[in-house]
Amino acid sequence: MSADKLSFMLENGLDLREVVTTGSILQINQEFDEDDLKAEENNDDLAPQVDILGQAVSNFAAFSEKLETIKETEHVKKKIIVEGGGLPLHDGCTVFIAYSGYWENQQEPFDLVPLKKPMEVDLSDNGLLPGLQFAIKTMLVGETSVFLCSYKVMYGEMGVPPRIKPKADCVFYIKLIKSILTPKQGKINFSESNMFQRVNHEVKMLTVSGTSLFKTNNYYGAIQLFKRAVNMLHRCRLADEQEEAVQEKLLKKLYINLVVCYNKINKPLFACTACNELNRLGSLWNNPKVLFQNAKSLRMIKSYPEAQIRLKKAMKLQPGNKEMEAEYALLMKQWQESEETKKHIELVQLPASITDEFKHEVDDLIKNFKSNDEESKITIPSCFNSDEIAYFKEVCIRENLFFNKHLSTDSDNKPKENAEASEACPELSDYLCVTKDQKKVNII
Repeated sequence: MSADKLSFMLENGLDLREVVTTGSILQINQEFDEDDLKAEENNDDLAPQVDILGQAVSNFAAFSEKLETIKETEHVKKKIIVEGGGLPLHDGCTVFIAYSGYWENQQEPFDLVPLKKPMEVDLSDNGLLPGLQFAIKTMLVGETSVFLCSYKVMYGEMGVPPRIKPKADCVFYIKLIKSILTPKQGKINFSESNMFQRVNHEVKMLTVSGTSLFKTNNYYGAIQLFKRAVNMLHRCRLADEQEEAVQEKLLKKLYINLVVCYNKINKPLFACTACNELNRLGSLWNNPKVLFQNAKSLRMIKSYPEAQIRLKKAMKLQPGNKEMEAEYALLMKQWQESEETKKHIELVQLPASITDEFKHEVDDLIKNFKSNDEESKITIPSCFNSDEIAYFKEVCIRENLFFNKHLSTDSDNKPKENAEASEACPELSDYLCVTKDQKKVNII
């Protein structure tokens, strides 16, 4: 291989004395950028072509006869395509893998990790399905193998409709690219200095696992991992501006992932809170994907004017985007229907009502904020009716939080020159502010 094609280097030089006596371990430093969480499936249209391992299998029953059952479980069969070498893997290893997953008689893989951007997997702590975990542990570094995995150790009897059918067996072609010893485990002392490198590694592992869960539509599991990573980054002491820049980059990615996941599970208030954090980090008004997701969450809570502002900005940054155009049409339709409903309610003077779904989301939002010592403030829209605002007050009293209501003044509502500098939830003073210093909830 020519020198200009090498994409890695040794972390430390070799000690010749160790080489000829006790031996020496090569530590290879190879940087991999994790794939961005795919909020929209058609965002990959412009992506370059990647290497796909293996090929489709038309008949699993016939293919199974060419494979051997692994000793760890009867539900996974294996055939080695390219032999590997080195020591067997164990729970103390972190490996880098590429793979392609196929359904029976399907020409295109349903899941893919390319060779150029392998997945980092801690064998002792990851979000992989049991079948993949069993398969990887049978491999050696450099090995490429094909595995036939039963639904019993993959997606279960129910599957994940409509993407994954019930009782769906699958074939995975896996290449084990690299294996390293997992960094020191144990509880992290965030007050210690020089801890960011370890926290950075843990956060990347959580991000990879969360992304894997997202791809299987396990949005709740992905949210838990992303939130854990965010809390770790906020608690870690930073040594210099370089570490601060890395922390900020990771936080932006995690908050974007959270916004997408919260919208997927219809938790728009939580999505707006994550968008506020992105706005604080300067990654809202210059990011069309975030503006698009923020507009969706604002539409779901019926904050139509603010949703329109963000969606127009997103469409300006990314003209011709069909999904944004469809979202804009849906927004305007719901906005018009809402205005007509308001007029009808005013005529018949019906009392306002609160849905159980709204109560449940408010309960979750306030309780999570109260129990999270790392959050000092959250801001959420106040575009609610009187009964809904009263319920906010009721929940705050129940959770021993202070609740203050401030009415907007005419001067407060004058347009600002730079509306984009305001929060991600409705602009100016029209928002709920929950602070931790005095455990206070403000409705402005």
